[in-house]
Amino acid sequence: MLTVEELLLEPYVMSYYTDNPVDYVKEVIGATPDDIQAEILNSCAREQLTSVRSGHGVGKSTVEAWIIKWFMYSRPFPKVPCTAPTQHQLHDILWAELNKWNRQAADSFLFEWTDKRFYHKAQREEWFAVPRTATKPDALQGFHADHVLYVIDEASGVTDKIFEPVLGALSTEGARLLACGNPTQLAGWFYDSHNDKREMYSTFHIDGRNSPRVTQKYIKMIIDMFGEDSDVFRVRVAGQFPKAMPDSFIPLDWVERNSVKVPVIIVPRRIDIGVDVARFGDDQSVLCPVFDRKVQQQPEIYNHNDTMELAGRTIQMLDRYTGKYGHIPMSVRVDCDGLGVGTYDRVSEVVKQKRMVHVKVYEGHFGGAGGKLSKEDPVRYANSTGLMWGAIREMLRQNQLTLWYNNAQISQLTNRKYRVNSDGEIELERKEDMKKRGLKSPDIGDGLALALWEPKAKMVAGRLDIY
Repeated sequence: MLTVEELLLEPYVMSYYTDNPVDYVKEVIGATPDDIQAEILNSCAREQLTSVRSGHGVGKSTVEAWIIKWFMYSRPFPKVPCTAPTQHQLHDILWAELNKWNRQAADSFLFEWTDKRFYHKAQREEWFAVPRTATKPDALQGFHADHVLYVIDEASGVTDKIFEPVLGALSTEGARLLACGNPTQLAGWFYDSHNDKREMYSTFHIDGRNSPRVTQKYIKMIIDMFGEDSDVFRVRVAGQFPKAMPDSFIPLDWVERNSVKVPVIIVPRRIDIGVDVARFGDDQSVLCPVFDRKVQQQPEIYNHNDTMELAGRTIQMLDRYTGKYGHIPMSVRVDCDGLGVGTYDRVSEVVKQKRMVHVKVYEGHFGGAGGKLSKEDPVRYANSTGLMWGAIREMLRQNQLTLWYNNAQISQLTNRKYRVNSDGEIELERKEDMKKRGLKSPDIGDGLALALWEPKAKMVAGRLDIY
């Protein structure tokens, strides 16, 4: 009687699994695909081009890993180039998933997994899968064999230039393509595969609401935070492409209901001051004080970019608050991405000279690292601009922040758009793009964001999460 290892080496067994990937997953890998995963597996066996758009967390990385395993086992001398827009998506998710499933599979004795190559132990140079980050036009070039499978993860973020070599290689009869991703972009080859060129592809749409792997808690969090009509919900839950017009990041009704014309009087236990420094033109410098992280005071707005004068105005505000409320904890967060470095240096110097030990001065950077506001957040922000503005948004959503009533501030907070990028992260509209739409720089909003920003960092699974 043949052992399992001997049986898997039999040509008739390999031949059977060539056309039956679902049975391969069940019998060799030891996993049970759900209905949609089974359909995708069968599509890759029967169709040349398979394109899958989906919400977040539906198991697409798992089915990609299964398909790589199946293709590597069931065909002689295959080549499987795998790509994704970022190293995190490719190595930390897809490539790690391949390693996990290979370890438990009955045919694992045939293959070797490394962080740079997955190969047949007897044919390392001619029977392999490789990860290639989609950052260079030649990432997917040079793979020639009778059996080639291109696996493109987070496909919406892979540009047409990267994809072009694949089209040429797919002229080979044994070539296959599996493209999966959140549908984040309204243009490009992945968008076309579900729209104008849909007839060329075997397409699948996975709505997270119908997936057994997506929790109701996650869906409810997205709806509560962004609404069912938002692009965040469309892309990360429903698996739909975003709307033609981007969403406003902070809804108008949230800002209006939290803006009061009659000042709220409190005796603060702490004071945080955001200092946004004007860069050029009609930009404004703003000092934005917030009491107890919940009540905004009237911002001071200056139509110039004299950094030393702004430093003096900041010290005057600190002196005024210290005289009125005593030596309670105070912080100054200065935008240091441009001219603000001079303001930061001078404020720090004077605070030290005057021995204002109750005052801490921080550098703020809108172009810094992204992350999550809290561990429980369902989405990440692409950079620190999103994190800082995200803090404003979340506090307004929960009615935890009272704003000074100011029409300019209301306009700035509610007119900034956002999009969901190819990583599934929230990315705010750039100031330059706002100005192209005829809007002013959101300087008051940035001042408020700096005042509320409290960065904390923790390493999570090898990545720096800021929350």
